[in-house]
Amino acid sequence: MTEQDHEHLRARDNSLERLLFFSDGVFAIAITLLSIELHPPHDWDGTAASLWSQGWPGFVAYALSFLVIGIFWTSHRRMFTQIRRFSTGVFFWNLTLLGLIALMPFMTNLLYVHGPGGQAFLIYLGVVGVAGLAQGAMLAWSVFVDRGVDPTVHVSRRITAILSAGILPGLISAGSMLIFGVVGGGVPLWMPIVLLAAATALLLLRGWTERRYG
Repeated sequence: MTEQDHEHLRARDNSLERLLFFSDGVFAIAITLLSIELHPPHDWDGTAASLWSQGWPGFVAYALSFLVIGIFWTSHRRMFTQIRRFSTGVFFWNLTLLGLIALMPFMTNLLYVHGPGGQAFLIYLGVVGVAGLAQGAMLAWSVFVDRGVDPTVHVSRRITAILSAGILPGLISAGSMLIFGVVGGGVPLWMPIVLLAAATALLLLRGWTERRYG
C-alpha cells in the first residue's frame, strides 16, 4: 500500500457510519426483546375472548413500546440525515439514548406485571421522557455546539426537529396509555386528549416547516 493510500484512509473517518450501525443494532434488539415476556395467562381457557380479557395489559404494553421504539428510531434516522460530523458530544448523548432504549424491554415487563396504572406506568414514562430529552440534547448539541448539521437546513426545521426528538415520544406514549385509564374510569378524558393534541400539533408543525423550508 502506498503512502497516498495511507493518507486516504486516515482522511476518511467512518466514525459516524459505525455509530449508526451500532445504534440500529441496539434499536433492533430492543424492539425484538419486547415480546419475550409475553405469555398466555395461567388460567387461559383457550378462547380469544379470554386471552384478550386477561392479557390485554400485556398486549397494550407491547404495542405501545413497539410504537415508542419505532418513533425513536425514526427520529434518530431523520436526525442523522442532517448531522454531518462525529464528535464526543454526539457520541455521549447517543450512548445515553441507547442505554435507555435498551431498558425498554424491562420497562415494558413492568407494565406486563402491573398493568397500565400505578407507579409502573410512571417509571415507564419517566424512562421514555429522559430518553427523549437525551435524543433532543444530541441534536441540539450538534446544531449549537458542534455546528455539525448541514448548513442548508433552515433554522425552523432544526428547532422543530429538536422539539420532536425531545418530547414527541413521551407525549404519544403517555397519551396512548392514558386512554386505557379513561376506559377504566380512573383518568379524566381531557388528559389524553391534551397530550395527543399536543403531539399532533407538533407533527403538523414539523411537516409544515419541512414543506416550507425543505
